[in-house]
Amino acid sequence: MLSDKAKEGLVNASPEKRYKSFLTTVADREEVWILSSDEGCTTLDIDGYINIMVWPRKELCFSIEGESPESIEIHDFLDYCEELDDSYRFMVFPTEVDSYIVSVEKMREDLEYYLSQVE
Repeated sequence: MLSDKAKEGLVNASPEKRYKSFLTTVADREEVWILSSDEGCTTLDIDGYINIMVWPRKELCFSIEGESPESIEIHDFLDYCEELDDSYRFMVFPTEVDSYIVSVEKMREDLEYYLSQVE
């Protein structure tokens, strides 16, 4: 569990720092957090892309009515990435202010690299 001070520090960090924190935390904990509802994974359509919001820890996820945080084991997440086409992007560690947007291919490559460093 993160302290309030650690959580605040992460939320207020730049999108680039949050992305790096996401990669290291996800590789270490071997899980990715998303929001889901009865209809499936929560997405946002922005600039012609389908954006999937992802977080490194449950306590950092947004609270949206009708949706709840759900973890995906890292290797299952990588398999999921293989199924997505170029119309998808990931909004990594979004806050009320901003997020780091990354392509599916870059997300997969970066996660595989970080995983290779801890496995």
